Amino acid sequence: MKTAIKTIGVIGLTILLIFVLTKNKEIRQYKINEQNHMESLDTLQLELDSLKMQLKKILHKVDSLPVPINVRATMYHPVEAQCDDSPLITADGSRIHPYQVSDWNWIAVSQDLLKKNGGIFEYGDSVYIRGTHKDGIYTIHDCMNKRKTFQIDILESIGTSQYKYDEIEIFALND
Repeated sequence: MKTAIKTIGVIGLTILLIFVLTKNKEIRQYKINEQNHMESLDTLQLELDSLKMQLKKILHKVDSLPVPINVRATMYHPVEAQCDDSPLITADGSRIHPYQVSDWNWIAVSQDLLKKNGGIFEYGDSVYIRGTHKDGIYTIHDCMNKRKTFQIDILESIGTSQYKYDEIEIFALND
């Protein structure tokens, strides 16, 4: 009987030992999983911080984007009938070659758009034009007759066909 009790005790201790060892292994595995999980959380936090920085940069760029101004756009040739008595000299004093200016990307703006008249532009300012067949960067060299408002004129070489746009956008590129 004592032998049977000893055997049962040994079996019980063995089962208890196996149970403890199994639980120890489970606890170690849990700790490893927890550590991996924490490392994963740290990695996710770093990625999140990086994304936040990228978003801040994007938002800063969006905030600093120029605001569009809606205007009408026409084109003009450097001739007396469309300018004044000195059509080859712009309002800022620049000289024009009447057959080569189309590639120069020069424009005239209505006088209400000039700073001296309460607008935001000065001669020499660069603008981006969007909404025409010639979208791109242009430089302001000339102004239009006082009766024109919220309008630009794209300087074209003599012989270029007439065109106009009722609503385009211009963006100030200078600060």
